[in-house]
Amino acid sequence: MSSTQDVGGVDELVDKLADDLINKSSNGIVNMPDKLIDIHAHTSNYELWGLHTKTATLDDLEKYARQYNIKKIVLMATYFPYKGTGVNNKEMMQRIQGRDLFSFFGSLNVMKDFDKGVSELRELAESKQIAGIKLYPGYQNFNASDEKMFEIYKIADKYGLPVMFHTGELHHCCPRSERKDRELVAQKYPCKGTCYIDDQKHLSQPKQMVGAANKFPNVNFILSHLSNPYFLELCDVMSECPNVYTDISGQFLSASDEDTVEYREELKIEIQQFLELPNGINRVMFGTDFPIQSYKDSIELIKLLNLSSENEEKIFYGNAARLLKLD
Repeated sequence: MSSTQDVGGVDELVDKLADDLINKSSNGIVNMPDKLIDIHAHTSNYELWGLHTKTATLDDLEKYARQYNIKKIVLMATYFPYKGTGVNNKEMMQRIQGRDLFSFFGSLNVMKDFDKGVSELRELAESKQIAGIKLYPGYQNFNASDEKMFEIYKIADKYGLPVMFHTGELHHCCPRSERKDRELVAQKYPCKGTCYIDDQKHLSQPKQMVGAANKFPNVNFILSHLSNPYFLELCDVMSECPNVYTDISGQFLSASDEDTVEYREELKIEIQQFLELPNGINRVMFGTDFPIQSYKDSIELIKLLNLSSENEEKIFYGNAARLLKLD
């Protein structure tokens, strides 16, 4: 190679680095998106352990929103009867009152006071207090396509609300290192040594939602977390059901040994499969599962796909805006 070519190559490299510096935000992300919607986040008023952040308050989320150009954060009401935890609809509604950044998906405990929970969701939908409905098969003992559940989907159909399911891996209330010691678990954790989640993990597989999606074609169903690790099963479901969407939230625990360069490359391949489905680019949405996955890591995961600016915008903002009727 001639010296002239050497200089030319160096000049091109210098120009590229200069462009990257110009386009890189204070977050260290090149070509930061102009606007984002986080379709899947959580909040807590308690101190957290083992996560990338020690707190996940609404104030924290507002700070991240300013930092990462987030225009809307959709929070999830949660009902975890086996763990004895959660943020119910009324509490969530009170927390976000007067904070326009936030909306939330209402929920219920399917296993207890089902009719009361359905009535509450109906009232919240009618008064436009919720942006959607979130259900937790596996964390609660029910099949998403049981006729009993149709009352919920009828509400979604009537009021034009999306329905999100937790799909994919289930997380136990007790650490894996202690799980074999039933006596210890029985003393320390709400499950009292009986691991219901192990018996119910099939309920969070994507195929369980096919009956509901086919029965209610006008309802948009979001099968969250890419149904990780059931990626191919979700691809099959999305191929069969054009009203099924997904989000990229909660693929790994940020700031942990789960997040590696190799694993991100694996996830890149998996996400690309969803984008190649019929209308796939319009059915994948940005989400974090905050505080599980950080905003920086979640954005970088999409940036890894090297999409056109138009397709990036769909994932970061447009697809969710359409489902939430924001535009």
